[in-house]
Amino acid sequence: MTVNLMWFRNDLRIHDNIALYAACKKKEANVLSIFIATPQKWKKNFMSFKKSEYIYKNLLMLQKNIMKIGIPLYFYESKNSFTSVKFLINFCQKNKVNSIFYNDQYETNEIKRDFLTKKMLEKENISVRTFHDATLISPDKIYKKNGQSYNNFSFFKKNIIKKIQRKLPQSFPVPDIRPFLKIKTYAIKFSYPRENIDENLFPIGEHSALNKLSFFIDKQINKYELEHNFPNVNCTSFLSASLSIGILSSRQCIKLLLKKKIYKNKININECKWLNELIWREFYKYILVKYPTLIQCKSKYNLENKITWNNNKKNLIAWKEGRTGYPIVDAGMRQLNELGWMHNRIRMITASFLVKDLLINWREGEKYFISKLIDGDTAINNGNWRWIASIGYGSNPYFRIFNPIYQAKKFDKEGYFVKKYIPELRMVPNLYIFNPHLWSQKIGKKINYPFPIVDHEKTKKNVITVFKLAKLLSLKENNLK
Repeated sequence: MTVNLMWFRNDLRIHDNIALYAACKKKEANVLSIFIATPQKWKKNFMSFKKSEYIYKNLLMLQKNIMKIGIPLYFYESKNSFTSVKFLINFCQKNKVNSIFYNDQYETNEIKRDFLTKKMLEKENISVRTFHDATLISPDKIYKKNGQSYNNFSFFKKNIIKKIQRKLPQSFPVPDIRPFLKIKTYAIKFSYPRENIDENLFPIGEHSALNKLSFFIDKQINKYELEHNFPNVNCTSFLSASLSIGILSSRQCIKLLLKKKIYKNKININECKWLNELIWREFYKYILVKYPTLIQCKSKYNLENKITWNNNKKNLIAWKEGRTGYPIVDAGMRQLNELGWMHNRIRMITASFLVKDLLINWREGEKYFISKLIDGDTAINNGNWRWIASIGYGSNPYFRIFNPIYQAKKFDKEGYFVKKYIPELRMVPNLYIFNPHLWSQKIGKKINYPFPIVDHEKTKKNVITVFKLAKLLSLKENNLK
């Protein structure tokens, strides 16, 4: 009897899972599945405790769902990548596995692990079948006319949209129920710390995620263009956590969007703002594949190494704890610390403040975000921080600096978002909410809220000077090589 093994990684779903579908294609095959937890690697990568809880609960749900189609889900906790591979070999030998199936991952360490896995398994005459599943289109199929890789988002987006319009990526149904129904339940236990999550915002399981996707497209997406930048308006999809661990696929998102909206002529594929956000996700994963050194502490033109960063630990702690004296920044950081999630506009404002106001190395922010985010994703977190720090591909120009007071007045005019996360400012009138100390001085009453730790206008001039000099030094160095 043929025995196939499905190795779940960042794809915790049975709907539209290419590797799982392929593993189940032969009806007469016995199919097993496994998930290998790697707490030491998670710790090294600063994975958040909330994401650990989210993975754990979704694994339990996956185990229930996959049992219904006659497939057991085994669980193993490994010390490192090498012990993962050794365990897989022993598992395959013990269970007489003929072929192992899994979807590709694109992070550098995962690529090395998979190379080692394939090499060692094939030595044991165990077939290894891998699939592209993480993005709409395989990175190897996206390139310029001259065959080179993209480093500009706009051109990349045009290419993606052309391909989507020409032919939608294929989706795969849930595999048929297997004939082998004598299934045991295998215990799933994490040694990695877990932290409670808000399941109303981040419901568990792919069924809930699909319902959330459908509701967003039916009820909210028509308002997305106008309202998605306002943190107090519930107009975001809240699907980033589901996408980050593969409870949803990007194909499911795009196909449901086009099915419900394009078909009814209610949306233009070239103008859809939410589609634009999905394609940014695609772009950062593409960049990770094409330019892997960007994840290895290197940057374009070596610009980063020419910047004289400010190593003020006191300011870094104030930023992390939401005590900078800039209400919109502090509210955002407190939202992150409380929910493990932050509104996209606020992510840009808080990140810009760290890099362009405090002049603190963006890698400190990248590390802190990933340590807190329930939707933490290496490629996307790295790409977004490079964008705000003006050192990545398709980045924000270095002289574009978010003014935290102007941004607050524009996107949280009434101060609802600020007052939700900063209770000590709830008594402050809306007119003074972004300059609360002016109000406290006016009425002669102190408030328990810090004064601004920096002057934005002064730091802006200094940052522009620092980045301009760094750019000149970097270009000069590259011209000399």
